[in-house]
Amino acid sequence: MPLQYPLAANARAALDSEIGARTIAEARELAGGPVELVSDFVRPAPAEREAVQARAESGIARGFVQLYEDAKGNPVIAVSYWKLVSARKAKVELPPPEKAPAPADDHTDDLYFNKPGAKAAAAARRRKKLPDPNQFDLFDDGPEET
Repeated sequence: MPLQYPLAANARAALDSEIGARTIAEARELAGGPVELVSDFVRPAPAEREAVQARAESGIARGFVQLYEDAKGNPVIAVSYWKLVSARKAKVELPPPEKAPAPADDHTDDLYFNKPGAKAAAAARRRKKLPDPNQFDLFDDGPEET
């Protein structure tokens, strides 16, 4: 049997619920509206401990309930279920998106190349750079003899 989470408004109601859904699509269809998967804790009072424990036992068998104990040894029941989302919560109004500021014009080239053709002239000077006459050439055969 696949794991099915009950459909309920709170954790205590989920322990009694017989309606279950495996996926969010199934849960939405059964609820007729938006749902969300949540996990809540139930801490039964000593007077109701037996009744809640019996309902939790069937939930353990179905897979959506886990039993824990707090520091004092009292039972804590973790229940996972599809929670019905109120219409008010489902229709969260988002503020309209703000327009992104237009990017500032980039005038970096104006700082270095403010004259027409200056960029091309600088590139040409770099290409025409003459070698240093004091630098030795490793692949030169030396002075030519005639």
